[in-house]
Amino acid sequence: MRFTVNGNQFDLDVETVTSRLRGRAPDPIQTHWVEVEGIRFPVKQALEAVLGISRTTFTSQVARLQWARFGFPTSALTHSASAPTSRPAAESALPLATVEEAGAAFATLVAFLRGAPFTAGIGALEHDLLNADRTTASQATTAAGLTDDLLRAALIVRRDVGRVSDVIHATVISLVLPVILEEGEVVSNRPSLGPGNDPSRPFDLETNRRVAEFKVAVWSGGDMMRKRGLTADLIHLALDDSGRRPELWAAGAEPLRFLQTSTSTVGNLLSRSSRHLRARYDARYGTRDIPLRVFIAEHASHVHLRNIADALPTVAAALI
Repeated sequence: MRFTVNGNQFDLDVETVTSRLRGRAPDPIQTHWVEVEGIRFPVKQALEAVLGISRTTFTSQVARLQWARFGFPTSALTHSASAPTSRPAAESALPLATVEEAGAAFATLVAFLRGAPFTAGIGALEHDLLNADRTTASQATTAAGLTDDLLRAALIVRRDVGRVSDVIHATVISLVLPVILEEGEVVSNRPSLGPGNDPSRPFDLETNRRVAEFKVAVWSGGDMMRKRGLTADLIHLALDDSGRRPELWAAGAEPLRFLQTSTSTVGNLLSRSSRHLRARYDARYGTRDIPLRVFIAEHASHVHLRNIADALPTVAAALI
């Protein structure tokens, strides 16, 4: 869907919105809120985070209207935020941790996650809680390691490192530039280091010779959202008519293997992308009922698929 704020247009889909807000702690709600994945955010905070523009440039009414048009639950026009939901109230009441406390919280969380496979542990707890009463529920939960201390540690870590993905994205692009730029090649447009692209910067990187998108997430199974985002970037690059070399950079071999071998249809993978991108695809290529690997062979073979790990040893080490 297309957002228009102060005359600027932004193409977003539900996945992009949720991924940019996931892990963020909501500010205290004053008047209007939007609910994303069960968490209520002040509408201006949420729109600023998703679009990457200052909340001082738009009103809460404008922000609420945009969220309502997008289909997310929002406060009513006459809503008073005197009684926000318990989750954001509890999180906003959590005092800001010192650097030392945040470090200890991170250590607590890492120790828990390394103790046993999380999915298996939660699955076992689900079985243990079947037919549980107050006493046995408490016993099973404690035995699984889910304690108040763990919850507090996780909340501190989420608030303090909620933008870690943004930091990784910006750092990867910045560090890779001296490695990949060729003799005589220069950055020709301000790179998009932060979350999302705006109309004046349609790609993460533009030079006088190439346009590029970067996907820095490490795949670990259950990656449908990442597959859809990767496909959208591929098609965005394939549609470029500037004559520059299009490159799609991903972390590791698995994302690239998916692109080259996937039998999923483009229609399925683009189903949650922006209407604007889908319309551009339809105008250029027609049917979406085509396997992704066939689309690449027939329409996107000119897009160069690159592994970030080949350029940055730090990323290669993280994939081991």
